[in-house]
Amino acid sequence: MSDQEKSFTDWGKQALSKSENGKRIIISEQVDTLRSRGFTAEETLDILVSKDFDNMSLIEEVVDKKFGKTSSTNKKSIKKAFVCPTSYSEIKNNIAEQLNKLGPVNFVNKLARSENPIMPVNDKAYNSYLRLASDAFKNNDSSDRLNNELKKWFEEAIYVSICAAKSNKNEIRIASKNNNYVASNGKHDYEVNLKNGTCTCPKFTKSHYGDFGLACEHIVAASEKASPHQWLLKAVKASDSSAEISEQLFMFDSRVVMRS
Repeated sequence: MSDQEKSFTDWGKQALSKSENGKRIIISEQVDTLRSRGFTAEETLDILVSKDFDNMSLIEEVVDKKFGKTSSTNKKSIKKAFVCPTSYSEIKNNIAEQLNKLGPVNFVNKLARSENPIMPVNDKAYNSYLRLASDAFKNNDSSDRLNNELKKWFEEAIYVSICAAKSNKNEIRIASKNNNYVASNGKHDYEVNLKNGTCTCPKFTKSHYGDFGLACEHIVAASEKASPHQWLLKAVKASDSSAEISEQLFMFDSRVVMRS
């Protein structure tokens, strides 16, 4: 494809993406491509939702129509499908649910005052996050400010887990056990359940990773061994720009996460 043709195609897609009917056309083409390559309805749904979480309902509608059946995957199970989330958008709903369920004080305490907190902040920062959480709890329109502040912490946690899973220093070994997995680092063995996205390691349990939809390095390592789906390949590439990964379907940039 010439540069001129590519420019025209990109312009066309950008124009289509501004309306719901246009988005439906683009998604329909993507579904056709994945279906022709042998992906099932469930796999197609997982791949496209991991790429465009905001249009989850529309993607599910198109997949159902294209495959001639009603998908058994609802919104709740789609959220759980992100066993190894690679961006804040994929766990954003989990965080909103925790805030609504716990209230501002318990929500911030779970993040910043647990045994192994996701956000190890001082008292001044704690009070700042508490104000943001209180505002978001009372008024959903204020949630964007809270999400903007939480994003760096959660994406750092995602990045660290991916790097830890790939690090030779950690020497994580994965073995199958009763349809689940055991992750061993030479000193401890941890049970990993990929279906539920859980791990028995202290990092996962004491930092409340499961409640917020995060994955520890043992879940990432087990997922990579079990079935390297597109969302996992995206995570691997985000942590290692030298990884040789097919880019026929998607293009992703390396992410640098900085704590402030």
